[in-house]
Amino acid sequence: MSDDFDLPSALGLPTTLPPLRVPGPDELAASARASALLTQALALSRWADGRTVYEDSDFDAFDGELSDTMEQVWYLAHAVGFVEVDEDSNLASLGPSAEPWLTGGAEAVLELFDEAYTHLVIESLPIEAGEELDLEGVGGATMTALFMARGTGLPLAEFSGMARAAGLEQNMPDRWAAYSAAHGDPALVLLERLANLGAVESDGETARMTPLGAAVMRAQMVDGGFEIPLMPASEDMTAADLVAAVHALTAAELDADTTAWLARRSPVDAAHELLTAAVDANGRVFATTTVAGLDADVTAQWQEVLDTPGLRPYAKLALDQPPAPDDVAWLLVDTLAVTTDPDDPAAVAAELAKAAPAGQEPDLFEHVWRLPHPDAAEALTLIGERHPDKKTAKAARKAAFKAASRR
Repeated sequence: MSDDFDLPSALGLPTTLPPLRVPGPDELAASARASALLTQALALSRWADGRTVYEDSDFDAFDGELSDTMEQVWYLAHAVGFVEVDEDSNLASLGPSAEPWLTGGAEAVLELFDEAYTHLVIESLPIEAGEELDLEGVGGATMTALFMARGTGLPLAEFSGMARAAGLEQNMPDRWAAYSAAHGDPALVLLERLANLGAVESDGETARMTPLGAAVMRAQMVDGGFEIPLMPASEDMTAADLVAAVHALTAAELDADTTAWLARRSPVDAAHELLTAAVDANGRVFATTTVAGLDADVTAQWQEVLDTPGLRPYAKLALDQPPAPDDVAWLLVDTLAVTTDPDDPAAVAAELAKAAPAGQEPDLFEHVWRLPHPDAAEALTLIGERHPDKKTAKAARKAAFKAASRR
């Protein structure tokens, strides 16, 4: 990859992504060494050592367990350096990576796992398809999406659809369908292969990366120009770390980390730290919801943020003070940006109805578009696209144009 290649822009992603919690090197290396597919690749390499291997029939005597085709396991063994074959005599011998894999340190093991993962994602589908289907780039596109889904994962149908969409950029639909019917859905074939490697896991409905797979992907993306901070262990998290984790953890993981974090400080300190760390819509919604749920008197901490524009609306609610129209507008934008399903018109309409009585929506939109809120234009655009009432949607679109013009 050239030094001036901009991977984030090529993928249409922001340069800075949510943090990721990664196990330590020794734990990752232990998981890598437990890889079924790499164990099989090494066993095949040891069996081939000293044998002449040229025709497919030369492998007929191998009776070891394989979770993939002989071709795929053999190519993988070559890719990671478990085996080498003399070009003139076709005599196989153990490669230079066999010993480091067995006895090397964590760094050497993880480097080999990275090579295996990269080979399978980039090369294994094209090797399998040959001339029948052009699958170049399909693996990389789908695995990037799976990494972005983090612990939540992707439904198998969605993952399959992404692979198909990527494949149809270079194949006709009937060709894709014929290949899938004959050989199986390429996306699911790749997932099973990577599960045998130890990089992904699936419960039959949803696929997600394992901690090992996510760590490898993170390292590759950081090398490609992304910034993906390492998330501290729960016991080492600051309030800013916890707020940033909102983007990165599942609801269950975030709840566990929040409970542990709160247990290590007083409610007053927790409220002050969280409200100080809330600097964007996600952070404000999480921090204020958490502080509101504290079983303690934190009135003083709410009063401290009455002069903070983004937190003032929440503080007024907590202190039973009547909100100004701008406060209502701010709360609506935060809510639409964070908690509302953008694909659900009823949910969008319901949030707007909480903020403005019927017929008064245009007045609220006048306050929204004037807000110094970075998500104001997007919120108004969402209402304009999704609200079921045409008159309301039109007023929102008009206000969205004004908000966008202010930037």
